[in-house]
Amino acid sequence: ADRAFEAQGKPTAAANGFAKGKGVPVDAHQAREMDGGRYVVAEVRQPGRPAGEVLREALPSLIASLRFDKSMRWNASGAVFSRPIRWLVAVHGDSTVPFTYAGLSAGNHTRLMRFAAEATAEICSAKNYTGILETAGIALDPDARRQSIRGQIEKLAVRVGGEVPEMDELLAEVANLVEQPTALLGNFDPTFLELPREVLVAVMRKHQRYFPVEKDGKLLPHFIAVRNGGSQHLDSVTRGNEHVLRARFSDASYFVRRDRGQRLEAFLPRLATMTFQERLGSVLDKVGRVERLTAILAQHLGLDAAVTATAARAAHLSKADLATNMVVEMTSLQGEVGRQYARADGEPAAVAEAIFEHYLPRRAGDRTAASLPGLVVGLADRLDSLMGLFAAGLQPTGARDPFALRRAAIGLVQNLVERNVRFDLRRGLRQAAEGLPIEAPEAAQAECLAFISGRQSALLLADGHRHDVVEAVLAAQGHDPAGAAAGVAALERWAEDEEWATTLQ
Repeated sequence: ADRAFEAQGKPTAAANGFAKGKGVPVDAHQAREMDGGRYVVAEVRQPGRPAGEVLREALPSLIASLRFDKSMRWNASGAVFSRPIRWLVAVHGDSTVPFTYAGLSAGNHTRLMRFAAEATAEICSAKNYTGILETAGIALDPDARRQSIRGQIEKLAVRVGGEVPEMDELLAEVANLVEQPTALLGNFDPTFLELPREVLVAVMRKHQRYFPVEKDGKLLPHFIAVRNGGSQHLDSVTRGNEHVLRARFSDASYFVRRDRGQRLEAFLPRLATMTFQERLGSVLDKVGRVERLTAILAQHLGLDAAVTATAARAAHLSKADLATNMVVEMTSLQGEVGRQYARADGEPAAVAEAIFEHYLPRRAGDRTAASLPGLVVGLADRLDSLMGLFAAGLQPTGARDPFALRRAAIGLVQNLVERNVRFDLRRGLRQAAEGLPIEAPEAAQAECLAFISGRQSALLLADGHRHDVVEAVLAAQGHDPAGAAAGVAALERWAEDEEWATTLQ
């Protein structure tokens, strides 16, 4: 208050500015005792407005604020959204909220399914919205939609004496692609079962969003699809899906036959034509760096000669399948195809498995590498990518992570922690830096180490560990993920002890 008024009570420039900012006369200020001092207070009253009036102003900007990885424009309005907006419904209570967006005027009529008897339905009251859609066969609640699809799928699988494996991820995706889910059972030629299981499953799940059916771990010549609509003409829809899948499987069969005309190792020279990153060279150059680093890491980790030889061979073949027709067509099969082709070539089973495992974990919830060769090759691959791209100045910024370095760092940490492998990342990054075709200064190495430590911090906090404990341990052991994980668990036990405060003193 002493800064707002002079001794004679005349308001200062600060008081005048405060009054202007709040939209009140300067003489309306009040002085009050608060927070241990005397302050000038402006009391501002803002009258309420009808909710419909507020919503009318807020809704256009609310829609415009929604962001998507990929958006589009579709008319002269210039509005941006994930897909063209065709109609708007805005109802508050029993009243329509009129506003415009993307060249459309909001109303109280919503469209129903494409072949419904009635094209639209009137929403006279917001509380009736869900019921009106349910009556029209549209499952608005995503959880209810998911459960409906699950129940239908399980019944159809039982009909042919099988079951659907690991459906949760695909189920979540399909549930968000349909409004009126109706499952259907289709069949395909059993001769396609001669193809690798991973190829068939990938075609069904990734390309077609179909659910495979298996019995005792072996695929059956059936699939389950989910259409968006009722049971009308379901036979025709089923035949159409069977035709599409047959064409997909025929393509896959052709690609596999072409690939198997030569050994997996024969694809390596083609990697020279595939750029990993402009300054870091081709994918073949990266393979050479991974081979070198694998040998170094195997020695540091004390692996015996047999395991080291397996890791070396797996590193040599680790990226060969990227040049195969099958992986070029379906990139999600990288590692899987390498494993299958290595087995067919007569490579040792441990080598084939390590080719696949060096990609693990591929996503959240995925398993980590189970074998030491797979772990070491994956560690070398990730260290090379992380250090190389940080040296090239291509570290993630904000939400952008075009080289998936966050996933690489998380996978590196998870593999070391799960296997409880004590490893000094400072040494590993330095050795990776020495094999790069560009300079990787100590500052870039330190930045990369901090980035990896930050990913481990996020993992530990997501698991419910105390923030102060995580911060303290990583400050001292952030270079050793397995040691840091053990340290957090140990320090947390001490920190929760009744004598912890006394111990700190």
